[in-house]
Amino acid sequence: MKQLLLFLGSLSFGLTTTAQCYQNLQFGGEHTIGESSNGTLWGWGFGSYSQLGTTNETEPLPVQVSTATDWNRYYLSATTTFAIKDNGTLWGCGSNYKGVLGLNTSTQTFSTFQPITAATNWLKISPTQYYTLALKTDGTLWGWGMNNYYQLGFAPAIEQQMTPVQIGTDTDWVDLSSGTSGTNFAIKADGTIWGWGSNLHNQLHFGSDVTYYTTPTLVNSQTDWVKISSGGLHILAQKSDGTLWSWGSGAPMGIGTSIPTTTTAQQISTDTWKYFTTGVNTSFGIKSDGTLWGWGLNNNGQVGDGTTIDRYYPVQLGSATNWDTVQARDYQTFMATKTDGTVWYWGSNYYGEFGNGMDYDTTFFLTPQLTPGVCAVPLTTQGFNKITALDLYPNPAKQTVTIAYDLNEQPTDLIIYDLFGRTVYQRNVHGLIGNREIPLEQLQEGIYLVTVQNKSKIIIQEKLIKQ
Repeated sequence: MKQLLLFLGSLSFGLTTTAQCYQNLQFGGEHTIGESSNGTLWGWGFGSYSQLGTTNETEPLPVQVSTATDWNRYYLSATTTFAIKDNGTLWGCGSNYKGVLGLNTSTQTFSTFQPITAATNWLKISPTQYYTLALKTDGTLWGWGMNNYYQLGFAPAIEQQMTPVQIGTDTDWVDLSSGTSGTNFAIKADGTIWGWGSNLHNQLHFGSDVTYYTTPTLVNSQTDWVKISSGGLHILAQKSDGTLWSWGSGAPMGIGTSIPTTTTAQQISTDTWKYFTTGVNTSFGIKSDGTLWGWGLNNNGQVGDGTTIDRYYPVQLGSATNWDTVQARDYQTFMATKTDGTVWYWGSNYYGEFGNGMDYDTTFFLTPQLTPGVCAVPLTTQGFNKITALDLYPNPAKQTVTIAYDLNEQPTDLIIYDLFGRTVYQRNVHGLIGNREIPLEQLQEGIYLVTVQNKSKIIIQEKLIKQ
């Protein structure tokens, strides 16, 4: 694993400087975080809220964010950085406005990572500047921070919730997405979509006059939804067949249709997609053929197609067919990576968001620009995929074990093998995120291998000890 990173890091991609490679690059809108070959976290971009571990307004080149080496995955908003360690604990730094870090303190900023509760079963975080949502491996939903629009799924509306609070009592949530407008969505294990918070623009798909929903409410009863992204006023969601759908308010606001507002999910082309993301009034996606597409509001050139023409429907960005990831957030900067490890940005580089050593640049870049000196480990790199996570709890286990996963490739099966390669448990699964409690009484004491697979291909595996 480390050797692979070092090899990729030695590539120069035809540039005059050697590139430092990072795994699982995450983009918060104005800053980027990645993990280096020695396991430490590094970042660049806007840092006024200490979300990069410094107090400098800009960090136009990579700086070390943390010296710890046991980080597993991390999640960013414009002003915060959250990270989950290998032991399942959650940590955060940056702005603590309205208690968004969940630390039960009125201190406004933290330049070093702080532990958020003693829980050891955090799975995924969906942060915004004003509130944070989280998913645990036991399938429960949690939230903290501002609750003025019932973003945290409870009444009454309050200005701030300083510590994590459980949203409802259900234990079958598998994915979630928080929106900048206070509208939130989550997907259950049965593939249905639920939503809560602001419905000022009919984002919650109901077509009703209700302004706010205080608790998670069924949005779409179809049972094949696997992933969702809330852009505030518009939403993208993907089905298990790889198709992409949208609804929400305001063409050209990123819903991929000229209909001003739709509460009914509309399919975006007939293609299948391997990656998608929402910004404010913009959307981006990578099709299965590796091409990159953008659509939505384009008054400043946000879409990245070299124009300032609003795009009601997806337009291809360039002609490359090796795009790997694309990320958009709340601001005017956008990031994408290719399978060759190169990192690209477009939009604003005022705060050094591109990581190319430049800052306070007032140019708005209308097409993706290569960042020299930085490379990203591709998601598809064999034997290295830290963005993928598989958690077993407890482990060692006696009576039951909860298996939770967070993937970037669609799975088909969850299989447990004994040391002789014999299948002792197998179930069909769908969705990039899932969790399942499995009884172990029928298994003898010993060591087993838990795998999540796409047919015969192993996506991720983990050792299980049965006592």
